[in-house]
Amino acid sequence: MAREGAIVTEPQYICDACGKKKPVSQMAGKCVKCGQYVCSTCARLKDDKVYCEKHAGLCFIATAAYGTALAEELDTLREFRNKSLEPNILGKHLVRFYYRVSPPMANAVARSEGMKALVRLNLSPIIYTLRMKYSKEDFS
Repeated sequence: MAREGAIVTEPQYICDACGKKKPVSQMAGKCVKCGQYVCSTCARLKDDKVYCEKHAGLCFIATAAYGTALAEELDTLREFRNKSLEPNILGKHLVRFYYRVSPPMANAVARSEGMKALVRLNLSPIIYTLRMKYSKEDFS
């Protein structure tokens, strides 16, 4: 029995994704792909499994525009994220920023066929360019 007025503190852990110290109750667990220990803010859950941002495969706006996370266009965008953005510090910050601000935009896109078409139209030349870049890298 705790005595009256005693301060009970929860153990603290550092999230491998954001680097912030969090109480154990705010930690989601380890990413099933890489083993990073991630907080509930940084973690992405799929089928009751914990993923870090890098392994969650999140392309919110593109997924909304194409209607599925399985579209091959999203594979190209994920490859760009993993090969070009994630390896450098500026790219990592850009990806984290995108993960924070894009869900509300993706919700708006998902509700409008016109917005879906507009996003796909704008992504098409980007995806084409990235495919050309990565196909040339494969032959280098």
